[in-house]
Amino acid sequence: MYVFAKAFHAAGVNVCYIRDRSDRYPFSQPVWEDQPFTMHYEEVPRASSWDWVRWTRKERDTGWTPPTWLVDPLDPASAQTTPVGLSGLSVLDRFWTRRFLRAPHRVNALRAMRDCDVLIVCGIEGSILARFSSKPYIIWPHGGDLMIAAGMLQPPAYQFRHRVVHGIMARHLRSAFDGAICIGNHEPSGISSAYWGAEQYIQKLNVVFMPIPIPVRPRADATARRELLSALLREVGLDMDLGGLTGFVPSRIDYRWKGQDRLLSAILMRKSVLRAARTKIIFSGWGEDLQHAKNFAAQNDITDIASFLDVAISKPLLFRFYDCVDFAVDQFTLGMYGTAALEAMAGGCPLMIWLNNAYERSWGTPPVLNVSTEEQIAQGLESIVAGRYDLEAAGKNLQDWMDRTHGARRVVPEVIAAFENRGSVPRGW
Repeated sequence: MYVFAKAFHAAGVNVCYIRDRSDRYPFSQPVWEDQPFTMHYEEVPRASSWDWVRWTRKERDTGWTPPTWLVDPLDPASAQTTPVGLSGLSVLDRFWTRRFLRAPHRVNALRAMRDCDVLIVCGIEGSILARFSSKPYIIWPHGGDLMIAAGMLQPPAYQFRHRVVHGIMARHLRSAFDGAICIGNHEPSGISSAYWGAEQYIQKLNVVFMPIPIPVRPRADATARRELLSALLREVGLDMDLGGLTGFVPSRIDYRWKGQDRLLSAILMRKSVLRAARTKIIFSGWGEDLQHAKNFAAQNDITDIASFLDVAISKPLLFRFYDCVDFAVDQFTLGMYGTAALEAMAGGCPLMIWLNNAYERSWGTPPVLNVSTEEQIAQGLESIVAGRYDLEAAGKNLQDWMDRTHGARRVVPEVIAAFENRGSVPRGW
């Protein structure tokens, strides 16, 4: 939502971003989007339990200041004395809602929502509060919120009390999804491919194509990129010889959801070719299979090819990697692209990923190197280092596709049109 808000503000829309003070996860913070800094992988889960005083200190230390269009529900200035009306709700709904709104940040967020004309929301709290706001709203789900609404994620049966509370919350969340003008997403099969088992529920929703508006960035030439990458690697503490092409894996290392084990096996299969070309592939420094990946590289003598960051990096540093490396490698299991892939493409960085054929039946598959199996990945790597795959042309084509498909000039007016048309899909979607 912060990315949406920045794009709308840049387009001249009078936007209000209501900060989510229920989510302390580092990658969810606006400072993670705006300021360059790193966190060791072990620090990421610990930071999720920081109090807001410590987060404020972190923001100050990085030099971050909130934009003028950000509303903080914890700011005393956002608190109002106007009562939150709950007319029209059943007795049970009113009881649950009063308990839900005991948290000051929730009631202040709801009041801020009611000062807006229309809303775009994400997550459990945002969706439920939007339902109570009496304002027209669109939900852009992040994943878990939709799966809870579909009944896919539930506490264990023996946690009876937790299960009851979860059930009430899930019912309110379903009501929020039912009351939305539409459900936005950029996954062409109607967001069903990423939510196995939830397809029947999703088919009942009004899902429309709503791209995340990510601006295109200029791309330097190969010589300048090599110099910039050398400086960046020194900055993040990675000493590396850059004699050949360099690839970058931005996503968390998670074999089940991202499939980097296939990439490591493919590197092993083409070890001699990649080594002869002095190819380097840099992996992100976080994810539950990070240590497994490091062990695999060490045990199979490919550490001269596969290197691992020691830290998780914020978005400005991530963008600098996209803008410096020769190509990026994303996931091989989901069949769809997420923000990591989009951010790479916006910088003109050639991308290796697996996208399912639903894209061909919708708005068109982006011009990526589309592979999935270990052998396909190995062949793709070999074609890159052998020069058979034109990286410069691929990057330019990706930027053109991004500008047409995810450019703010397209997205902003069409989101506004979705509100005006009350959820009917604008022409061209």
